[in-house]
Amino acid sequence: MQELVSVIITTHNREDLLERAIRSVIAQDYLAIELIVIDDFSNEKTSMLIDSLRDQCEQRFIRFVYQRNAINSGSNFSRNCGYALSQGKFVTGLDDDDYFLPERISLLVSRYNDKYAFVCDTLTRLDKDREHAKNIDAYRVIGLQDILCENVVGNQVITTREKLMAVGCFSLEIKQQQDRDVWIKLIAKFGPGLKYPFSTQMVDAEHSDNRITKQIKKYTSYRKLYFKFRDLMSEETKSNNLFQLMSFRGMSAVKMNRLLMGKKKDIKLRMKLFRRALKAIL
Repeated sequence: MQELVSVIITTHNREDLLERAIRSVIAQDYLAIELIVIDDFSNEKTSMLIDSLRDQCEQRFIRFVYQRNAINSGSNFSRNCGYALSQGKFVTGLDDDDYFLPERISLLVSRYNDKYAFVCDTLTRLDKDREHAKNIDAYRVIGLQDILCENVVGNQVITTREKLMAVGCFSLEIKQQQDRDVWIKLIAKFGPGLKYPFSTQMVDAEHSDNRITKQIKKYTSYRKLYFKFRDLMSEETKSNNLFQLMSFRGMSAVKMNRLLMGKKKDIKLRMKLFRRALKAIL
């Protein structure tokens, strides 16, 4: 018997994209799925869409839940509501503007190993050329310093509900980089994650709905994570984070490299920072 997998979709006023996301879950070749949709106080078009899909969802899924927030409460609050309602052994999320390929859940659940914090694959951005790895069974182990340096995971994983609840799900105070915040907490508590090179998640970067690109917002979110997890970082990881923070504030690569090199004595670290500075200049 297949273990139940809970898929959590949060949405706000993107009914056309939401329909695509829901239908991608309906199309999964893995049978034992419950779908939970948390509507963050959208207009009536979203509830109308759900009404049109309800019969199909109730027939397809072991359990189907649609819940609308009383007020607009943000994505992290909505995600936590969804995970609290979930009943599956495994849980995963899906942003309303993205979608899954039919084999996603079956491929990742079959590769889940409880010795690791989670399992994920390599997302595909729809505005870029799509690449597939030749060896579907190859994987990368993602350690704590890897995820503390940057989000090498992506925005979705499959883990157990027990593990996700144990780290407190999504932190309400982290408005951006919230996915990376959760991956850090999971790896810190349960060990490394597993990342496979195949791609079963499509991330829609083509549409213009609420994509955050301003550098100051990136700076604020990275700064919060830096100070939240600084005590877990190696010296090299701290330097890499500082490099990112200064670049978001518009500091030149030459000046950043000079400042960082002035505080470090390790020659290997100096060379790495120097190469990064040259790459940024070029």
